[in-house]
Amino acid sequence: MNYYITGFIGSNRIGCAKQLAAEKGLKFLDMNDEIRVRDGRTVMRIVMSMGEHELHNKEYELLQWLDSPEAAAAAPQGFAVACGDGTLFDGDCRDLMEKGTIVIADPNASPDELWAAASADENIPYAFMMPHGTGEDGNVLRGTDAREKFTKLFLTRKALYDRYK
Repeated sequence: MNYYITGFIGSNRIGCAKQLAAEKGLKFLDMNDEIRVRDGRTVMRIVMSMGEHELHNKEYELLQWLDSPEAAAAAPQGFAVACGDGTLFDGDCRDLMEKGTIVIADPNASPDELWAAASADENIPYAFMMPHGTGEDGNVLRGTDAREKFTKLFLTRKALYDRYK
């Protein structure tokens, strides 16, 4: 059985997936890293050049493989997959994820906690989160409305994440 770990921007999806893999004897797989290996481009490059829909196509292809006999042979106990924050919101991806167990990383984290974690990450593939330099304090600078857009996206997605708590 596969476990699909997702959560909002800034949640510790990778750490949660690694811990679950260790506890259950599963093979760990970072979806973004696997897409980069298979496609040759980073998730950020795919999103910036082709759009988020192309990233979801890549995620869907990987999820199909994870549901295949080939994947079952590669990891008989199953996988703990660290998914992107938006994978669950593509209906076709969600259908495949629901064949396993969906786990939400940091399900009770507040928008403030998630913002603090996300703000330190320079590789978030959302245009509104793109860094605009570094401040005198060394922190990454974001657009002036980045926090507002982040919170709005969080509130939009929260209901679906809550279904899988």
